[in-house]
Amino acid sequence: MPVVLIVGADGQLLDPVTGQLEAGAFAVLRAPSTQAALAAVRHTSPDAIIVAAALPDLEPAELCRLLRREPRITPHTAIFIAGELPSRDARRAVLRAGASDILGQPLDVAELLLKLDAYVRLKTLAEEMQAASLVDRETGLYNLHGLARRVEELGALSVRAHGALACVVLAIEVEDDQALAEVTAFCAQAIKGGVRHSDVPGRIAAAEFAVVAPRTGADGAIRLAQRLADEMRRRSHDAAATVPSFLLRAGYDSVGNLAYAPGSASDLLVRARRAWHDADAESRLGWIRSFED
Repeated sequence: MPVVLIVGADGQLLDPVTGQLEAGAFAVLRAPSTQAALAAVRHTSPDAIIVAAALPDLEPAELCRLLRREPRITPHTAIFIAGELPSRDARRAVLRAGASDILGQPLDVAELLLKLDAYVRLKTLAEEMQAASLVDRETGLYNLHGLARRVEELGALSVRAHGALACVVLAIEVEDDQALAEVTAFCAQAIKGGVRHSDVPGRIAAAEFAVVAPRTGADGAIRLAQRLADEMRRRSHDAAATVPSFLLRAGYDSVGNLAYAPGSASDLLVRARRAWHDADAESRLGWIRSFED
């Protein structure tokens, strides 16, 4: 059953919408405020969100921006603004901030149901295509198969350029298994924000991520792991400790000139995965460990 999150305290506007959605086979979540909405999307993944144009604690455009930053809100999640906005600039602001559509007053619930059905179908189709492709459905990163293919492509380029290639594997550990999905989504967003444009990140297991970095040697691999850890710490601080606590370990392997290296580029990924299992306080850098340590 598709899930719709309704944000706002305007009962006169939103109560009839809630009733019609529930009658139309949608599951409805209500959030009276911005903070309640953000808390809701950190624990569930709604298929669509309806935001009242008049919010008690924030402008709709700013809420759209905040929602679009949340890991569980995908590019395919529809966000509707319900009600009249005060100006053309306000309408443009919400659209620029990530709103999918604006529903003016009087609100046509039948039209809303048709639009919701269309958006949910497109979201489902996009996610099914993602799952069948080389992309991890939950994070939008490459999956193991996709990353392995990209490693071979980068390896071929590195061989021709006589260049370096490195792979860093990051493994997360949580005390409560129920927190794994939330922590995984958080780490995926941090990794996306912390890598260079030339780096290729992926999720290779339920609690493992890998980044393949061209033109990167051993020292660069260590700096990459540290940069990603710093990005996670920064985002966790910004989130005011709402992210469940977790431990991070990293392993890496690198080749200075892939043209003269035995084996294939995909061996880097295998060796980096082996390395993180040995990452602990005994290794040279503690939580980061080289395959050769």
